[in-house]
Amino acid sequence: MHGVTGRESVMAFSVASPMVHTDRTAKFDLPVDSEHKATVFKLFSFANPHMRTFHLSWISFFTTFISTFAAAPLVPIIRDNLNLTKSDIGNAGVASVSGSIFSRLVMGAVCDLLGPRYGCAFLIMLSAPTVFCMSFYWMSTMFNSKIIGLENGTPAGWGNMGGGATQLLMPVLFEIIKKAGATPFTAWRIAFFIPGWFNVIMGILVLTLGQDLPDGNLSTLQKKGDVAKDKFSKAACGATFGIVPFISRRSHSIISGMTGAGGNFGSGLTQLIFFSNASFSTEKGLTYMGIMIMIVTLPVSFVHFPQWGSMLFPPSQDIVKGSEEHYYVSEWTEEEKQKGMHQASLKFAENRRSERGGKVASAPTPPENTPNHV
Repeated sequence: MHGVTGRESVMAFSVASPMVHTDRTAKFDLPVDSEHKATVFKLFSFANPHMRTFHLSWISFFTTFISTFAAAPLVPIIRDNLNLTKSDIGNAGVASVSGSIFSRLVMGAVCDLLGPRYGCAFLIMLSAPTVFCMSFYWMSTMFNSKIIGLENGTPAGWGNMGGGATQLLMPVLFEIIKKAGATPFTAWRIAFFIPGWFNVIMGILVLTLGQDLPDGNLSTLQKKGDVAKDKFSKAACGATFGIVPFISRRSHSIISGMTGAGGNFGSGLTQLIFFSNASFSTEKGLTYMGIMIMIVTLPVSFVHFPQWGSMLFPPSQDIVKGSEEHYYVSEWTEEEKQKGMHQASLKFAENRRSERGGKVASAPTPPENTPNHV
């Protein structure tokens, strides 16, 4: 893993990461790295567990967005039926996204305690928006960092497409049910059962076909002692999901939950400020929202990793402190290191070395930081 270039294919039906070392002793359908994360992405493959997880993840994401936004296309009917005002509708929008702030925070702990499979299956039936966080976490456990951008971006894009699909689906369902003899009062209520059943079916499929980690389910691996039961005592919040997989190896699930919850908090705040009252027209609300987005996005340019640098500043020149091993192993105490609990972080650090760009690709590896078996 030395002398990488940082160059790779960015879009194809089959994407490989040639700079990442392949563990040829592992028995998987796809090439994997030392953490058994896939280094190749094959869109039309259902190889278990990597590509099967990918397809379960994006379809779950898609169905949850269908149910999450199912009310929007029927708002004119619901509004007249329940005599709602513009303020009532705005407050309902705030409430709908506010509820998922807590649920997304909880999702991080659920992934740590139960694994993404149970987290997805149970929460897709109880709190659909939470699956957003699970999807990113699950992808990060299955695919190497050199292709994780494509792996996270594709389910995110296809999942969000469910929000558009429901704009077509719900009015059609409403009309079919109404033509079958139901009154408008009853028809829109019956229509909501369809997205609900989508979630139940996907929850069952995830439970029966999904797998938490490349080597098996979390509970089984914990019983064997292959995966430590982390106390998730530390966590941070990334600015976007693009950097979430790299912030912390130890607290990745917590960070995913916090980042997802932060997004929902922003959504609720935007709805409350710009669209819940008569102070702003919809046109002005959209304009001010765009300005706010540009302002709050600027701090992303200051995100800095000592081993890789940032948009504006170079990486650390200190050979030890500027290494991937130092960054990720520093999350563990000396006592935990003596117990070998940091070994997974060492493997993670070695595989993350491929994130170095051309200017830092030749930086030396700190001596004796990476075990021979990695």
